[in-house]
Amino acid sequence: MSLASAFTSAVLPILAVMALGYALGSTIDLDVDPLNTVALYAFLPALIFHSLATTSLDGRTVLKVFAGVLAFVFGMIVLSEAAGRLWGVTEPYRSALVLASAFPNAGFYGIPLAEFAFGDLGRAIAVLYITAQSFLMYTVGVYIASRGGGHAGVGAIREIFELPLIYAIALAVLVRQLGVVPPPDGTVMTTVALVGDASIPLMLVIVGIQLAGLEAGALSRVAIPTALKLGVAPAVALAIAVGLAFESPTIARIFVLLCATPVALIPLALTIAYGDRDGGTGSSGELSASEYLTTAIFVTTIASVVVLTVLIAVLRSGALI
Repeated sequence: MSLASAFTSAVLPILAVMALGYALGSTIDLDVDPLNTVALYAFLPALIFHSLATTSLDGRTVLKVFAGVLAFVFGMIVLSEAAGRLWGVTEPYRSALVLASAFPNAGFYGIPLAEFAFGDLGRAIAVLYITAQSFLMYTVGVYIASRGGGHAGVGAIREIFELPLIYAIALAVLVRQLGVVPPPDGTVMTTVALVGDASIPLMLVIVGIQLAGLEAGALSRVAIPTALKLGVAPAVALAIAVGLAFESPTIARIFVLLCATPVALIPLALTIAYGDRDGGTGSSGELSASEYLTTAIFVTTIASVVVLTVLIAVLRSGALI
């Protein structure tokens, strides 16, 4: 698998739709919040329900994916915390560093990327990935963001139960257990699939619009999270994938790819809500915690074009797994 083929077949479609969102965000005074709400409360739950209800993945694979996400998140938390302390990164930046390193953008960025790179199986594994990550993000992630703001509150954990995706997961599991999944070619599932498929371009447009609103800031300040996210994270994911011994090498490759995606967007919202509660600035007063994380999102998203192109080519070749 050549770099050119990996770029044109998997990365270029992502960039093209994101570029559309970036162009819209740069030229039109566009409020991304309503789009984000539509994606989170309608399109993404439909995608998750359809993927989980119709998946042919067995329970053992599902459990291994969940275990892999858990191991990856906590492994990166430990490594990023250690790196932050070693390089003298102070709060609230250290908490932002941990959030940036531990939570990849496996949803808005990872789902379409995995589908373009590995087809329907890629999308199915990505859905499982963000299902597990959502629980961790709104529990462990909230605690880390609160710590960065000098608080230990975890009140926002209840927010995970306000997200429709949780109930989409529960409903999909229920209909599978009861054996009442509607026919895939019937009206119900065809409609759900149509709505869910629309989430792919919508999520990429949202990422592009959000990138248009970001400022590069002090790029040198985010060298550590960038190195951890795009350099260390794929290596950690590879070690976990080998250790879990997925039944299918393709599933292992998809898992590694999802772990290597850029910094997620939701930790930024958590940092704004909890890490910047008292202003969020460190002793230097140069950047707030949210500005630090915003810069990390911007840099890793741009740099991921090269990193993910190479990674996809290597993964498809079977050289690693």
